[in-house]
Amino acid sequence: MTLTQPLHKILKQTLSMALAAMFVFSMALGAMAQQVEKAQDDPEGALVFIENLSNNALAVLDDMALTQDERDREFRNLLREGFDLDYIGKLTLGRHWRSANTEQKQEFNRVFPEYVLRIYSNRLRERGDEVFEVLRSVPAGKKDVYIRSEIIRTDGPALAADWRVRFKNEEFRVVDLKIEGISMVLTQRDEFSSRINKIGMDGLIEEIRVKSKIDEVVEVGNSDMDVTASNQAS
Repeated sequence: MTLTQPLHKILKQTLSMALAAMFVFSMALGAMAQQVEKAQDDPEGALVFIENLSNNALAVLDDMALTQDERDREFRNLLREGFDLDYIGKLTLGRHWRSANTEQKQEFNRVFPEYVLRIYSNRLRERGDEVFEVLRSVPAGKKDVYIRSEIIRTDGPALAADWRVRFKNEEFRVVDLKIEGISMVLTQRDEFSSRINKIGMDGLIEEIRVKSKIDEVVEVGNSDMDVTASNQAS
């Protein structure tokens, strides 16, 4: 093989080309990694996320091979994976979160997820012949998207359901749900704030703990939130 250029020049050019190729490749990888930083970067992905979450939840609830305990357990796992319950919990406490002490925050974080999971589990279990249909995505704030959907009922007009989806820690999570324009998080915040003003943070945590239990029938004083576990399980 005959070299038309000195060997050191050929090696230098080859090395330069290799370094340039590596730089271009690293830039491409960086662009791919940064492609989705917020839900608005991938609204279609957020829409598919809600479709999959709802389909999987309904499949579990409709699986007659599962016992009720197994069905509830699978459903709770789906909600834990799909909802940012820690963030939702802080939102529902609002300003009271900042004034709560460390022990209260830890105990609230322990009981709140099961409380939310039981509410959604019971509501979906009682849905009857309702059909859930995902429609489209719209921006929400600077980062999130709302996934617009409808709950089609046989005994009344369809209900609008908007799921606020956030991209966090490399995955989509639900951070709020609006039914007919009413935020479930803000509604819960108003209820919790009212209870805290009456019975304090410790009293609210105890009520949530009671409502989250299945096998006990307990009532707490003259509470607006009083329900029995038997009513919850029905």
